[in-house]
Amino acid sequence: MSQTTQFPPGPSYRLPGKLIREFIGDPIRTLSKIAQRYGDISYFKLGREHVYLINNPDLIEKILIYDHRNFKKGKRLQIAKGLLGEGLVTSEGDFHNRQRRLIQPIFLPKQIKSYGDIMIDYAKKMAEGWKDGSVLDINREMMELTLGIICKSVLNYDVKSEAQQVGKWLTTVRNYSKRLQNPIGQVIDKVPILPKVRGAHNAMKELNSLVYELIADRRGSKIGYNDLLTRLLRAQDEESSGTDPSSIKTENSGGVMSDKQVRDEVMTIFIAGHETTANALTWTLYLLSQNPDVENRLHEELDSVLSTDSNGDSNRIKRVVTTDDMSKLRYTENVFRESMRLYPPVWTIGRYVENDYPVGGYNVPAGSSILMSQYVMHHDSRYYKEPEAFNPDRWTEEFRTHLPRFSYFPFGGGIRGCIGESFAWMEGVLVLATIAQKWEMRKLPSQRVKLDPAITLRPKYGMKMKLKLRK
Repeated sequence: MSQTTQFPPGPSYRLPGKLIREFIGDPIRTLSKIAQRYGDISYFKLGREHVYLINNPDLIEKILIYDHRNFKKGKRLQIAKGLLGEGLVTSEGDFHNRQRRLIQPIFLPKQIKSYGDIMIDYAKKMAEGWKDGSVLDINREMMELTLGIICKSVLNYDVKSEAQQVGKWLTTVRNYSKRLQNPIGQVIDKVPILPKVRGAHNAMKELNSLVYELIADRRGSKIGYNDLLTRLLRAQDEESSGTDPSSIKTENSGGVMSDKQVRDEVMTIFIAGHETTANALTWTLYLLSQNPDVENRLHEELDSVLSTDSNGDSNRIKRVVTTDDMSKLRYTENVFRESMRLYPPVWTIGRYVENDYPVGGYNVPAGSSILMSQYVMHHDSRYYKEPEAFNPDRWTEEFRTHLPRFSYFPFGGGIRGCIGESFAWMEGVLVLATIAQKWEMRKLPSQRVKLDPAITLRPKYGMKMKLKLRK
């Protein structure tokens, strides 16, 4: 770092390590305070890391869309490779682009619509299995539900009988992955006899066994599936058949896809394809429990759209939601949209700067890190009146038209934006409609609510809610 480098404004502390302790303790509060005090671009050091926080939608668009080739994914996702390998979330460059082209057709609108029945069926069965007056950890329920949906939809794998066990393995690995985000965790990881380290490694081993078994079963199947797993294996087989073995490229060069690479993509779907939506639904149901006026409006829309008259209004018959109802469920969609504003499933995006980069009147040197936080932008009073309020009515067509593109970006954006964004929108609306049509929920008074900003934004202590059957 040059002596003449001009840094943007930002926090500095005389006591070494104070900022990094604050960041590890509460990164969202720390970034929010920095953004509010120092504006669109600020600078600070986390240990030896030079960090630039970008808090301007136009600059974020420039970084994610127009100049994306100048960056690699940030440190947190580099560490996540221990779990996800070289999957779509963590891979880079031409290799990433090739994998994205291969996977993209699974998430095209026509294909996604065909998954709607699965989403509705799984949500309906879960809702029908609940008991009036019972208390459930809704975060755990949503994790199990969305895991089942993603497995059946894009892997054609029915995980129902193993969902709880798979969920436990994923939770163990997820929690451990969060600990690895801090330097002490990376040191501890090298001591395999420690219980948590051993538990995480065992859970990872079980998940790998499950995925490799799926790969082997599908390879031996004569059924012509059109799911993601079959597509990955078909690409591998098509590229390897008739190829001179001496000309086969390594998996990272974009040639033949090994079973390890197929595993990495499937594991990425396991994690990224269900945890984000599960957390979004959990926060949505929590917000509804705290805002009965919004909940009543939601119920009014669902009762109107999903009812048919039979001998007069007093005998309205409720029917199950279908994908054809999506366009009519405007308020339901806005409830989900506003929930993801307040609690974005992915709360921050990091980029590693490969070459010196001019932004906002400053030069960001190569080797620095850039942070952009969905949570911070979504709570910015420049774009949202009363930003802490849960107000689905704010999402009018006029408001959405004039809102800067990257003042709301729960799924990221650009070449590395979430490939399953359309899938998540449909799943969120259909699952919410299916559950809210039948159930009301109230958070237990004893339930502590605290953010747990790992790779996704989770409720730290779960979300225990008491169920009330709607009449």
